[in-house]
Amino acid sequence: MERRKAIFMKKSVSRPEAGSRSTFLDFLPLLRRRERPASAYFLFFAAALVIPVLLFASLTAWTHVRAEQARAIERAQALAHELSAAVDRELAGPRLVMEALATSEDLQRGNLQAFHRTAAAVADALGVTIVVRAPGEPRQLLNTSVPWETALPLPNPAIADFDRQVLQEKKPVVTNIIVGPLHKRLLAAVIVPVLREGDVIYLLAVGIPVERLQPVFSDVRLDEGWLAAIVDSKGMIAARSIYPEAFVGKQAPFDWVSHAAGRDGLWRGHNLQNVEVVAAYARSSDTNWFATVTVPISLLNAPIWKALATLSAIGVLLLSLSVALASWAASHLTRAVGALRNAALELEKNERVSAVATPVREINEVGRVLASAATEAQRREAHLRSILATVPSSMVVIDSRGRIQSFSATAEKLFGFTASEVSGENVSILMPEPDRSAHDGYIQHYLNTGERRIMGKGRVVLGRRKDGSKFPVELYVGEAEVKGEKLFTGFLQDLTEKHRVEQELRQTQKMEAIGKLTGGVAHDFNNLLTVITGNLEMLEAKVDGKCRVFVEEAQEAADLAAQLTSSLLAFGRRMPLDPQLADIGELVSTSSELLRRTLGETIVVRTGVRSGCRAVVDAGQLKNAILNLAINARDAMPKGGILALEVSKAELDQDYALDHPEVRPGQYALITVSDTGTGMPAEVREQAFDPFYTTKPQGSGTGLGLSSVYGFVKQSGGHVALYSEVGQGTAVRIYLPLVTDKREEAPEGAAAPSLPKGSGELVLVVEDDERVRRVTVSRLMQLDYKVLEASNGPEALSILERTPAIQLLFTDMVMPGGMSGADLAAVSSKRFPEIPVLFTSGYAAPEIAVQAGARVSSWLRKPYTVADLATTLRRVFGKEDRARKLDDATKWT
Repeated sequence: MERRKAIFMKKSVSRPEAGSRSTFLDFLPLLRRRERPASAYFLFFAAALVIPVLLFASLTAWTHVRAEQARAIERAQALAHELSAAVDRELAGPRLVMEALATSEDLQRGNLQAFHRTAAAVADALGVTIVVRAPGEPRQLLNTSVPWETALPLPNPAIADFDRQVLQEKKPVVTNIIVGPLHKRLLAAVIVPVLREGDVIYLLAVGIPVERLQPVFSDVRLDEGWLAAIVDSKGMIAARSIYPEAFVGKQAPFDWVSHAAGRDGLWRGHNLQNVEVVAAYARSSDTNWFATVTVPISLLNAPIWKALATLSAIGVLLLSLSVALASWAASHLTRAVGALRNAALELEKNERVSAVATPVREINEVGRVLASAATEAQRREAHLRSILATVPSSMVVIDSRGRIQSFSATAEKLFGFTASEVSGENVSILMPEPDRSAHDGYIQHYLNTGERRIMGKGRVVLGRRKDGSKFPVELYVGEAEVKGEKLFTGFLQDLTEKHRVEQELRQTQKMEAIGKLTGGVAHDFNNLLTVITGNLEMLEAKVDGKCRVFVEEAQEAADLAAQLTSSLLAFGRRMPLDPQLADIGELVSTSSELLRRTLGETIVVRTGVRSGCRAVVDAGQLKNAILNLAINARDAMPKGGILALEVSKAELDQDYALDHPEVRPGQYALITVSDTGTGMPAEVREQAFDPFYTTKPQGSGTGLGLSSVYGFVKQSGGHVALYSEVGQGTAVRIYLPLVTDKREEAPEGAAAPSLPKGSGELVLVVEDDERVRRVTVSRLMQLDYKVLEASNGPEALSILERTPAIQLLFTDMVMPGGMSGADLAAVSSKRFPEIPVLFTSGYAAPEIAVQAGARVSSWLRKPYTVADLATTLRRVFGKEDRARKLDDATKWT
């Protein structure tokens, strides 16, 4: 009985592991929580009444079901013994017949032919095959399945072991399942020794087809789903109660064979159909075969599931009734607590707290306190929000470990991170080195010593944006303590614009101061030169030929000094000018002819002039300025290059004037002198307009060329801008106030022409300067375009790969990182030839992009107005539309 229980429990029940108590608690989260709703206690009370009853009923049902399972296994064992006895009876008949034939006189005398007739008659009557073999010899002497004197097959080698057993024991033996050598049928052979005076003279064997064993199952009553089988001592199936044709002759499961060898008992495992079963088996003492009765585990467990279903239904009914009663008892308190909870949630969401009115006095009092606290909190928050909205500073709050707790919207714009990206991160991600590595040490030093280095004081530090760029900020840090945790609040003010304006102001003041100084010096020096040249002229008339050469050299030096003072006067804006209304295009065209002859064959001069560009200017000084710029360009192109002179109308709007305080917004005649030379590094650009500053070898220049141009343009009421980049070239732009014909001006009160807008086309903007990129994106969106943005070439190529809907690439020419705008456009034209390219730059010429192999759809020079941008975009998209229509027409033709 105990062994039967162990077999059944082998896989159904597992040994409890260490820590099983906590695993059980995992299924009861309510018991582990420190805080529970009030209604939960009533539910616990109801469960405490119902669960013990259910546990007792479950234990009773479990005991009953286990007893039923044990009885089923006992019945299976009894059936196995019954089957084993039936097999013995089935094989006993042929064995007795063989024992009788073994005493035949014909066989004793060795008259096998006469015995063949007798044996054949018996074999036909029984439906079996009788064979006579000589002991110890692997051949048949007689076989009733074939006529006498017919050639006989060799016996199955598997029978040799049983032959030796018969010769040794001299008594009948039943073999395992073998394959008949003649008809290849599965047989069970009964071998009987033929004795003469105690010696075995023949082996008489009868082959019984295994299908003769199938009827034994009709005498055994099996329950539904049970299975019985007859298995030989080697584990081969001889008969099976279900689907014998599919399984007879196959090997029983190896686990069962190794377990059941030589004994009776129970086995649990998977049968040949991979069904988990319990098998009861009994071994025959006569044949050494096994009779098995297998019961699927699912049938044994079915009563358990049925009992569980019944108990679950009863438990749900009882528990539902208990819950209903508990809920009825707790309804008043639950509603009261729920109202208080709702008020607390409204307070948490910063909403207006509703009045709490319940039958419970204490809860009503708590509700009134909550409502008062909510009103005060909302008032304070509104006040704080108004302060933060008014103050342009960014706010960052960190804890004592440097982790970011709060990140204002202004800080998001300043650093380029979103609040979700930096929340919980160390604040050092907003700092460049060395502060980045040392910041945590600063905090720890303050916490340990209380020494204030920045706390409560303002100081200028460097910040680091998401893209890695650095910028100056003014930082103020305050300290607070919340629930024993120190919090530090930093207010940051971006100083980038302030520093830039201060730098430009210092540059302007420096140029003004130098201009006044040089102008004063030149004026006085001119007086001295007047005396010198006058005396030299008088002296020249009185000296003879031998000394005249010295006077002429002195006169030439005085003339050169006069030219130098003229340049100084121009820079100091004290050059006497003769401003007249002039057509700037004509002046530049005239100058270009002179420049072609002056600069030499290696310099290609290209001119682009727009008519109607008139300004009040000293024509001679303007030509002199253009000549100065052309000579500088020639010197920057020692191996030759392109010098471009362009005249156009330009508008400097309010945005440009904000960045350049000395400029007044308005219409200007723009003269652009650009080259494809070596360009200037940043440190040279910053001093380019300074007088006497030159990068040429000593004796090759005075350093007054650009400074005199600067002074002349300023004296003429204009503006000059320099754009240059190493390896890309230089462009100098001269803006002179445009004089418009009254007839060309729009009549007073006329509406300004509307800007041409887009139709939702997707434009990719590539610009490394974040400020310029932000303005460009804003203008494009204002013109109804969809915009994607990138800060460098590789990032732009990545976006182009991912976004096939892009219709225009709008890129700056010069960008850091090794890939210029021309390089980007060249790669884009190869990979995405259908996407046009719009270039913009302050100094590079379109020819550079063409030389790089890029497809230049249009060119927009910085600075440009929103009107310039709108017009250029429509021109580009209009050109693309016409190209597509021409393409389609070509395909149709």
